[in-house]
Amino acid sequence: MKKNYFLGMATLGLLTLAACSSDEDPIIDNPTASGTQEIVLQVVNSGDGLTTRAGRPLNSSAAGQTIENVKVIIVNDENKIVKVKEYSNWVSGDASTYANGYQTTLTLKGNEKLNADTYTVYAFGYSNNSDYDVKPITNLAVNGTFNPNITLEFKSDATNKIGEEIFAGSLDGLVVSENGEEFRKEVVLNRQVAGTFGYLKDIPYMDGKAAKLRLVASTRNTQLVLGNFANFDLTSNGDATTNTGHINYVVNGTSEAEEEAHVIYEITLTDWFGTVKDADNDGLIDVEDNWTGAKADAEKYAEGSVFAGEFLIPFAKVTSPDAQQTFRLQLVDNSGNELRGWNVNLPSTDGQVEEHTLTAWAGSDFTEESVTDTKNCYSVVRNHLYGIGTRTLDDPDVPGTENEDEPETLNTVQELVLKVNSNWEVIHKMEIE
Repeated sequence: MKKNYFLGMATLGLLTLAACSSDEDPIIDNPTASGTQEIVLQVVNSGDGLTTRAGRPLNSSAAGQTIENVKVIIVNDENKIVKVKEYSNWVSGDASTYANGYQTTLTLKGNEKLNADTYTVYAFGYSNNSDYDVKPITNLAVNGTFNPNITLEFKSDATNKIGEEIFAGSLDGLVVSENGEEFRKEVVLNRQVAGTFGYLKDIPYMDGKAAKLRLVASTRNTQLVLGNFANFDLTSNGDATTNTGHINYVVNGTSEAEEEAHVIYEITLTDWFGTVKDADNDGLIDVEDNWTGAKADAEKYAEGSVFAGEFLIPFAKVTSPDAQQTFRLQLVDNSGNELRGWNVNLPSTDGQVEEHTLTAWAGSDFTEESVTDTKNCYSVVRNHLYGIGTRTLDDPDVPGTENEDEPETLNTVQELVLKVNSNWEVIHKMEIE
């Protein structure tokens, strides 16, 4: 079975660390010091910023990471763990920036070097106090046997059970033909979850009944499977033309949620507007002297807009017994009754509406299938961002500027068409009908 390596990172255990301070990509297969074995660990998508939740919030399509922990294991050809390395200050000290994220170099010297064998290097990057139960990662130790597909569940007391950003990856088939043979290899860690956001304006008044906007999915998964990684250093955040040949479609989620839990995010309108009123009788919630812009964050958003975003565990499209709309944006009242709704669609030019290979978790392993999605019924795949509106920065200089930070209007459309973006691996420009 072909492996579609998608999100990756890796390290070596019980090693001497030599950090790369250069912002340029490392030279591969060319050891910098005689008699050493080196693995360059790269976590794609640099970024900073603090957050009060376990993982960083999804506020835009900007590349970013705030993970604190990276754990690396090396396993031999029999899946026995031979080395382990842990970093607890990844962004704040263990790694340095490079063009596409953060990286460091792990160096093995002397009796730490790998003997002749075939190895796989796995690495996992996660947040402190993660909402996932990460014990399947933290419990990995030397001499243990490694299952190459790790399933993570949410903690029972997790505050967020939709999705949290996590990175992982592997270097497969590392052949050391002679004891202590020198090498220099690169391992890239990419994002293991999908993402979605809504950046919206011109909210219908609906006779004063409008209370919330929410994104509802046809289904949702509650467990994340770490496996089937890609060892590729994605560039040009979300630019499908730049990443041609390295765009993967991977559903690495499992354990379907109950139907009532299919809401991905909600926007309470009174968080953004002083009151829900329409004094000028134009059919829209008043903005002038009424829009508060989520109070302290008003300067980050276009006047009159609302915003929400979430990382989420990937899921396969629902086709049985009938094909279902994957995402629907709803305007609801205080009881959750839909007052108005919009189908959220992929554009006709998107890669997912063309024939492609879908790699999906099938309960015990990943399988591959050639599929073609439709604009309405499509899978939500790993390291792709499905966004309504355009928002490229968490804190834009001029919110509301076309092509840089532009909320989508809800005044004249009946269906919303998504933008899927990936270094996100690809950014697909979505449209609204």
